[in-house]
Amino acid sequence: NQYFINDTDEHLIELYNLFKNNKAEDIINHINMRIDEYGLARERTKRNEFKDKDKIEQYKKAYMSFRSDYNKNKNTLDFYTLMFYSFSQQFRFNSNGDFNMPCGNDCFSDKNREYISNGTKFFKQDNVIVKNDDFRNLNVEELSDEDFVYLDPPYFNTTATYNENNGWTETDEDDLYVLCEELHRNGIKFGMSNVFENKGIKSQKLIDWCDKNNWNVYAFDKIAYSACGKGNSNAKEVFITNY
Repeated sequence: NQYFINDTDEHLIELYNLFKNNKAEDIINHINMRIDEYGLARERTKRNEFKDKDKIEQYKKAYMSFRSDYNKNKNTLDFYTLMFYSFSQQFRFNSNGDFNMPCGNDCFSDKNREYISNGTKFFKQDNVIVKNDDFRNLNVEELSDEDFVYLDPPYFNTTATYNENNGWTETDEDDLYVLCEELHRNGIKFGMSNVFENKGIKSQKLIDWCDKNNWNVYAFDKIAYSACGKGNSNAKEVFITNY
């Protein structure tokens, strides 16, 4: 009956509130306006498939110009527009607070318009509450066995943009495990997205914790289920549950 969406990253909260406070058509119109204004790509320039190198350079220059202007006059709509053209459609800010992701190979597609429409419908609901808080402040005592807690933490053994500069430490990882165990003791279901292995590096700490608690682990490499400690514990992408 109610959704609480929480993250400590203020930029992500900014994007959630963009959906909450704007109409889908206004967001889409702004993106299209910037595409026309700067000459951003309306076609997918996927590496090894898009052969027009001159156009690729043209699109890169357009992106860099737009990124530079955004950093001089920051606003959320431009921030969101930038992400469609950034590498892996991710965001990253330097120590000065400037957006510094390089240009990617994407464009603004019909599927993106659909996502925006769905996003605004969801976030505008009165029962959707967006919070900017530390996960350790979750009061488990306020929850019941009718609640479900989904966790999508930074992956401890990766160097993704959100995990740079000690964005997620071993202390954070340990405290997350403590929270999950507390949820379980209180009869509250949880699910966590994570990775058991990334680029040949095993998340042994995570694997051992799952084994110790006998959590269920769903491996997405073969879309198959395995109990932790049995079957394929080397799965890269995993979904961990206590039910």
